[in-house]
Amino acid sequence: MSDNSAVTGVMNLLLCGATGFGFCKIGPQEHPYAFTACVVGFCHGLLGLVASVSGDENTTKAKDATNALMEIVPLPLVNVELFLGAESNNIALGHGLFIVPLAVSVIIGWAKDSDEGDHAIDTLKTLTILGNITSMVYLALNESSWTLGGMAFLAFMAKFGATFFEDKVTEGSGQPVAYISWAGFYFLTAMAISGEQ
Repeated sequence: MSDNSAVTGVMNLLLCGATGFGFCKIGPQEHPYAFTACVVGFCHGLLGLVASVSGDENTTKAKDATNALMEIVPLPLVNVELFLGAESNNIALGHGLFIVPLAVSVIIGWAKDSDEGDHAIDTLKTLTILGNITSMVYLALNESSWTLGGMAFLAFMAKFGATFFEDKVTEGSGQPVAYISWAGFYFLTAMAISGEQ
């Protein structure tokens, strides 16, 4: 195992641990959206862990395919859960509806396996992520919650901070930033949803 795959393995293990903590704190009956977000994160981390240990090409392809899901699914699902529990729960449906066109675009992207329309899909993803982060910041300010503010910051870092580090700092530094941010996001999600803020 090379140093790079060892670091990748540790990052995936960290993500699996944070989502596993979410499994323990968040019940699927009481909080199905947040629990589903944890399942998506756990599957991504587990595939990444297996890929880093085995080096299997098919597992690596499957992990790469779940990267798109990690960008677009957990944040809206957690927002749905948070807004259902807040006073302004009419916004929850809007966050849930964001997932449908993005999931369809990801599936079409997998099927076509080409660069056509990638710019439009990336723009849609970026707008959705920014909309969900803005909504989480609104909820954090509305409820005076540092936990929700931290979740919004970590979601921002997972997408935009990781891209900045990858492009401007050092090649290969974006992935650890993304994984640490997602692990922190899932940890804070478990704390926020279970009420231990």
